Amino acid sequence: MKSKNTLLLVVLLVLVGAAAYFFTNKGSEKSTLNSKETAFTVTDTASVDKIFIAAKTGASNTLTRQKNGRWLLNDKYEARQDKINSLLATMHRMEVKRPADKASRNLAIRDFATLGKKVEVYQHGELSKVFYVGQTTDDNLGTYFIMEGSENPYVLHIPGFNGFINTRFDIAEANWRSVPVFRSNAQSIQELNIEYVGDPKATLNIKQNNDQYAIAGLKETDQENVKAYLDNYAFINGQYFLPNPQNRVSDSLAISKPAAIITLTDSNPEKSRTIKLYPKTEDYLIALNEKKKEVMSVQTYVFNRLLIRKEGLGKN
Repeated sequence: MKSKNTLLLVVLLVLVGAAAYFFTNKGSEKSTLNSKETAFTVTDTASVDKIFIAAKTGASNTLTRQKNGRWLLNDKYEARQDKINSLLATMHRMEVKRPADKASRNLAIRDFATLGKKVEVYQHGELSKVFYVGQTTDDNLGTYFIMEGSENPYVLHIPGFNGFINTRFDIAEANWRSVPVFRSNAQSIQELNIEYVGDPKATLNIKQNNDQYAIAGLKETDQENVKAYLDNYAFINGQYFLPNPQNRVSDSLAISKPAAIITLTDSNPEKSRTIKLYPKTEDYLIALNEKKKEVMSVQTYVFNRLLIRKEGLGKN
């Protein structure tokens, strides 16, 4: 009797242990995967300070976080913050969906060799992981990834997102570039002149002298309103740069008649610029920075905050 009870106890312990193992690992496909081969997710994106993306064509982009929190593209351009945020969120949220099946594995590996993008992620100044981003799955609900040094590709996705994620690892430099038009504030602006072509009486000219602002043609200036208005110039962006092969577009615009010309003189000469505005559609304008030969598409509602009449800045 005693031996029977002992046997039953052993069987019971085995069953409890098996049940515990089953429920602990149930639904956890990742527990059977190689952790080094599947460590694609970046859990701490706040520590990411550099991302390198390269294509087999030789094109590449290096994104570097600056001390002020903004990102620099290829050590020369301001990077678009919205695309940076999207990329970091993607690397944080993406998960392994499954290993590549036998039918697609060889095709995925072949695509890595020809169409893949290499991604290097740096955290705290050190290289933390290197992986390759491939093509999408047949159902367009996943993207093939492979870790450097591995022979096994995996399908990654973002839970709750029905789409592919390889486009987030963009290789086109133009798509990563921010389109800065103005980066000045009220304290640094020495003079601002807005010429409304065809309406010279509407010209707005503001000059600063020891933090006091004078507007040509107005007896009294509302200082607080002027400062609030000039602070609009602290962060004015365009939408995107328009193609300008051999400067043909910028040269053609330079000899055309604009709707308005904004000339800003900053205490920092690098922030001083002249922007010519040309009608495009009801919602968009073309902006020309003639000095830099840059042609940009800008939104009308953004520039409507700048294109005001001087009477609005005077005292009632």
